[in-house]
Amino acid sequence: MTALAVPRVEADLYTSEQAVVAVFLHSQPIGGKANTPEVVRMIGTNGPHLIELEKGLARWRDISWFLDDADAEHDDLAAGALPKSWRLGNRPNLKQMHDESCVQRVTDQMVEERLRDEISKTRTLTEDARAAGAQPYMQPIAPRDLRDDVEFCYAVMGADAASDSGKPSALARRFIEETTGPDKPRVNRNMVVLVVPSKDGVAAARDAVRALLGWEDVRDQFSEHTVDAMQTERLRRRLQDATRLVPDTIRAAWSVVVTVNEQGETQAFKLPASAEPLFIQVKADERSRIKETAVDAEALLPDGPYDLWREDDDARYVSELANAFARSPQLPKMLKPRVVRDTIVQGIKRGLLVGRLKRPDGSVRTWWREGPMEAEIEDSQMQVVLPERAELANLDHGLLWPGVLPGLWDADRTTLADVVAYFGGDRTVTVECDGYDEVETIPTCDAGIVREAVGEAITDGAIWLTNGPTSVWNEPAPEDALTDNAVLRPRPERISVHELTEDELPGAWQERRTTGAELERAISQARGEAMPWGLIREAIRDCVDSRWLQIADGSHSLDAAWRDAGNVRLERPTQSDLPTVVTTPFTPLEIHEIQELAEVLPDLLTASAGHRLMFELRVLLEDAPDGVRATVDKALAEIKEGLNVQSS
Repeated sequence: MTALAVPRVEADLYTSEQAVVAVFLHSQPIGGKANTPEVVRMIGTNGPHLIELEKGLARWRDISWFLDDADAEHDDLAAGALPKSWRLGNRPNLKQMHDESCVQRVTDQMVEERLRDEISKTRTLTEDARAAGAQPYMQPIAPRDLRDDVEFCYAVMGADAASDSGKPSALARRFIEETTGPDKPRVNRNMVVLVVPSKDGVAAARDAVRALLGWEDVRDQFSEHTVDAMQTERLRRRLQDATRLVPDTIRAAWSVVVTVNEQGETQAFKLPASAEPLFIQVKADERSRIKETAVDAEALLPDGPYDLWREDDDARYVSELANAFARSPQLPKMLKPRVVRDTIVQGIKRGLLVGRLKRPDGSVRTWWREGPMEAEIEDSQMQVVLPERAELANLDHGLLWPGVLPGLWDADRTTLADVVAYFGGDRTVTVECDGYDEVETIPTCDAGIVREAVGEAITDGAIWLTNGPTSVWNEPAPEDALTDNAVLRPRPERISVHELTEDELPGAWQERRTTGAELERAISQARGEAMPWGLIREAIRDCVDSRWLQIADGSHSLDAAWRDAGNVRLERPTQSDLPTVVTTPFTPLEIHEIQELAEVLPDLLTASAGHRLMFELRVLLEDAPDGVRATVDKALAEIKEGLNVQSS
């Protein structure tokens, strides 16, 4: 009778024994069975709680070695359901076969080998790690298997590294602190994050693997015998459940993170239960101190939170700063080493740092408020210097444009002497940043380099220089004009086609002809100061492009320098000079008809493909005062310079 009894689990022991006896009696003679209602009636006189009784019977069905499961109906397979009939037999059932397999046929070595294999196949342990920038390692054997460099190292350890929260195992410590042995400590400890199982979790994982191996062994035994379809289906379901349980148990078990804390100590902390990919959970936990985006460049400065500069430092190598985040536990763990370099480039562009690279030939290239190329920032000789200790070896002329550098263009003009003084080495400026003022230092730059950059800005058309009678814009400035007295201004106001007409500049025209020099003299007189030849040349080119002017025979090119402006000969084209075009009689159009013309313009372009299609436009304004006419002219000029209201 003892062998037939079930443990006292959920139902009263006496009631459970009654159920066993009832089924035993109904199983006689061999082949007999008891229906569930009969079993319940036989033990019901004892007054058991019905729900607890059903739980106890279901538990007995699950753990009994002697219940004949071949008699179970198909709908009895649902979890928690009771079979319609009960029978004790003398042949092994699935439970007995599975228990015997787990105890007698599945060895500890088989469990460890299978567990290692199942860990490797559990994708949620390393999923998204590589895409995020980490170098994942799956069950490394020895510390030397992990690289010791600035690459972020994420390792999923084997079961032998099991740890408890606050108590990292000796093996886990070795992976953090060593490379090939105790005499070879790991340099870049801050870049290593291990995930190990908890001790309770690894025990559960081993149990799940052993159960799976047990069901696989039962399946192998079935293959050698003829088995009824119901038992085969029961086995299939149990094997399916056991297979599904293993990766879930492994994911739940690998929940302890081992890494160094801010004090440089190897710590272990447990993650809360979660079904999301393990690396995503590790990265999101503040205790891991993992950062994947660029930090603010101000954090890299001497008074920043990272303390990366010593008092006697004039410069730091970029590679040293990047390595510091891998070696110094008090710094965050940078998921991508590139993030540190991106932060440095950000600081150079903002003017907080100066980039400096000494070339093999001994020359020096600097960057300030401009970013170096990727190959340059990756160069082992690339340094960053604090602005107050830096001297620029070159100056981007784009920085001298009005409105770019704070405090350089406080008015609409400055002098070359002021620009040189701006880079004298003792200039600080106050910049407003998100509601607070920040003081920035301007690095030193040699006066000759500054003058060279000013000359480039003038040639590029960003700055207009005047110095006595000299007026230069959008062309090289004479060397003798780049003196301290030179006045620098933003580019001059454009000259419209209308300003060059005979009506506006009668003294510059003779019989519909003129020269570049005459136009320069006349427009300078009209505007009250010397206009640069580059501006006149730009206006002439606009007139030629609009066919209002044409280059006369024997003229120099429009690209001629100022000294050859008198040889740039221009003339108003006659009707015979204009290209032959097919015209239609002048037809006045109302506003709505112009809108309709715009709608059919694509069709006109298609029909005239291969030929130049042009429109002649006259704008007439009837009975309007001068103020209205001026307003309309201004609007028309935004469409095309020289377009204005004509007299009717």
